[in-house]
Amino acid sequence: MNRGFYGWLAGASLSTFGDAAVFFALGWAAADLGPHVAGLVLTGYTLPRAVLLLAGGVLGDRWGPRRVLLTCYFLLAFLTFLLAAAFQLTGTTAVLLLLTAATIGTVDAFALPAAGAFPRLFADDASLPKAMALRTSTQQVVTLAAGPLGGLLVATAGLVGALVVDGATFLIAFALLLVIKPPLASGEVVAGHSVVKEAVDGIRLAWSEPVLRALLLSVGLTAAFVLPVTSLCIPLLARTNGWAASQAGLIVGATVVGGLLVTLVVARLGTVALPGATAAAGCLLAAAGIAGLALSSAAYAAVLSGFVQGVGVGLFTSHLAPLFVASTPRSHLTRLQSLLALAQTLPLIASMNLLGGVASAGPRFAVLACAAGTALAGASLLSSRSVRMANVGVS
Repeated sequence: MNRGFYGWLAGASLSTFGDAAVFFALGWAAADLGPHVAGLVLTGYTLPRAVLLLAGGVLGDRWGPRRVLLTCYFLLAFLTFLLAAAFQLTGTTAVLLLLTAATIGTVDAFALPAAGAFPRLFADDASLPKAMALRTSTQQVVTLAAGPLGGLLVATAGLVGALVVDGATFLIAFALLLVIKPPLASGEVVAGHSVVKEAVDGIRLAWSEPVLRALLLSVGLTAAFVLPVTSLCIPLLARTNGWAASQAGLIVGATVVGGLLVTLVVARLGTVALPGATAAAGCLLAAAGIAGLALSSAAYAAVLSGFVQGVGVGLFTSHLAPLFVASTPRSHLTRLQSLLALAQTLPLIASMNLLGGVASAGPRFAVLACAAGTALAGASLLSSRSVRMANVGVS
């Protein structure tokens, strides 16, 4: 692996920590102003990101991922310092919290697709799975550490301190990337059409390629039915079964540990010969783990089921992500990454509301619905011969 990749990964991981600390601080400050403010702040981040992701993908293919990331890192550093000064001068207000969330969400819409495509500029097909698994596992470790450390930062320095730290992490990421030049070309395209036409061209490509189409469908299904398990279903199950908050935390932690172990193994050894079939098997294993959660009456059994779910999700993501990137033409790298991000965002919005209604009849029904949806994602991958037999040089 090119040394520059590790330099970029260090900067990107540092900025991930800064972002996690800021989001904790924003949520903490918004909750103090009332639940309606907390909901507005969350929407203020999610909505512009969802709306602008496709435009971010087009810009990434026009400029190249490195130039887009450099611009985003610099903007985020400058804007977070500016917002920290605003909070220091005016205090914490709902308008300023909403503006902060919307600002970060807007810039993230352009940074996210570029960051997803960036490992491709350092790795060929053979080393791509290890590079992407290393990025995923590093982010998971950083996210785990960011919880307690972010809480400590907010307790000692408040929202202003969290914003200053976030700005500093982006400055460091910018400086590191400024001296790093990826060894592989990104295949930038000349801007000959409107943003809308180029975004539609990315959608057309994803729909016309059987592997890309099937992978995006499975990502949408898993996002809709796996992500709500930890954020919605486990807390509801814990309350129904009389489990303590600490026990619910152990269940969530077990899912993270299961996924992290798989990504670390893939980062060291690479994927198996047929990544598409393995991703499908991971979905089915995750579905079994989720079903086990629904049937668990004891917390220790739920912890084991959560671990199984995490292993399944780890197999799915660590094998699907490099296959998706390797199947994408270099001229469409960031546009397809923006579609991948949309496939994880839009279905989740719908499923959270749907599962919330199902959970009113009993949390177990919602968890079983998640298991069925996850199994459907695995079945959809297995039904595609193109995906089952896909290799694309990944080994």
